[in-house]
Amino acid sequence: MSEVRWGIIGTGTIAKAFAADFRYAKTGELRAVASRDKGSADAFAEQFGIELAMVDYFSLINSHEVDVIYIAVPHVFHFELTKACILAGKHVLCEKPFTLNQAQAKELFELAQAKEVFVMEAMWSRFNPAVEQALEWVEEGEIGNAQSVQASFGFALEQDPSHRLFNRELGGGALLDVGIYPIFLAQLIFGKPDFVQNQAVVGDTDVDLLEQLLLGWDGGQLASLEASIITQQPNRAVISGTHGYIEFDKEWYKAKAITLCKQDGSEHTMTFDFQGVGYQFEVEEVNRCIQEGVLQSPNHLWEDTLNLLSTMDEIRQDIGVSYPGEPELYEMDVEHHHHEHNHHHKH
Repeated sequence: MSEVRWGIIGTGTIAKAFAADFRYAKTGELRAVASRDKGSADAFAEQFGIELAMVDYFSLINSHEVDVIYIAVPHVFHFELTKACILAGKHVLCEKPFTLNQAQAKELFELAQAKEVFVMEAMWSRFNPAVEQALEWVEEGEIGNAQSVQASFGFALEQDPSHRLFNRELGGGALLDVGIYPIFLAQLIFGKPDFVQNQAVVGDTDVDLLEQLLLGWDGGQLASLEASIITQQPNRAVISGTHGYIEFDKEWYKAKAITLCKQDGSEHTMTFDFQGVGYQFEVEEVNRCIQEGVLQSPNHLWEDTLNLLSTMDEIRQDIGVSYPGEPELYEMDVEHHHHEHNHHHKH
C-alpha cells in the first residue's frame, strides 16, 4: 500500500507540536490542514510544508486527498468531529481525552466498528520508548511485583477565564487535560482501578484546577497521582515494586531516559535518543494499523480509552465538574461511590 496520507484539524499548540514531529516518522505523508481561520491554515501549511490548506473542517473530512485525520481542537469538539470523520469513512487519531465522557466514546467506537474505520485516542506517551521500556521491565519482573505508581503532571497558568483550560464551555480543567496522563500510566500498569478517591480544588469558572488522586486495586496496588493547571509540578513518575523501582526522567510523559533501581542499590539507566518530542511514534503506530487493516491499536485499545474515561467520569461526578450537554454522567448510581472521604475546596 502507498503512504498513508494525513490531514490535521486545528492549528493550535498541540497541532504544531504534532506537525513538527511528523517529519521524524518513518512512514506517512502530511498532506492537508484545516482551520476555520484562513490566515492560520495558510501559515500552518507554509510552516510545515503542507500542500493543502483548507478553511472548512468538512472540506478536509470529505477530501479524497487524505486517509486519516488527526483532530487537535478543544475537547468539547472531539465527539462531533470524530463522528463526522467516521461517517465520511476516514480513519481518526483524536487528541486526548478522546471524548468528554465514556458514553460519547462508546458511541463513537460502535460507529467505527460499523463503518470499519481505524480510530485511536492520541495517547502519544503510550508509544514513547521510555514508557514502552518501563512496561517491559514490569512485565519481565525486573522490580518484582509492581505495587505502586506515583506520578504528576501540572504547570502554572495565569487564571484567564477565556483560556481554553479555564473555560467550562471548552471542556477546561486539569483532569481531562493533564490528569489523564498519570491515570493512563497507573492503568497501563495495573488496569482499571477498583477504588477511586480524590481531593480537588474547583475554581471560580467551575473547572478543576488541582487534584490529588488515590487509585486502588483489589490486588493491593495503589497509585498516588497529581494534576494541576495552577502549580508547577515536578512531572516525575516512579513505578515501585517488591524488588526495586523504575524512575522516569523529568517530564516523564516524553522522557528520553529511564532508570531501573534495584533493591541492592544497583542502578541501570537506558537513554533513548529520538528527535523531537515523540509524536512520531503514534503516527507510525496509526500507519501500521491502517496498513494491516485493523480497527484499533493493540497497544492502546478502545477498551483502554473507555477505562480512562470511566475513571475520569467517576472523579468528575464526585467533584461536581460537568460540561455542557452531558447530563448522562449524573444518572449513574451514586450509592456506589465513597463520598465521605472526599472534601472539595473552592479556590
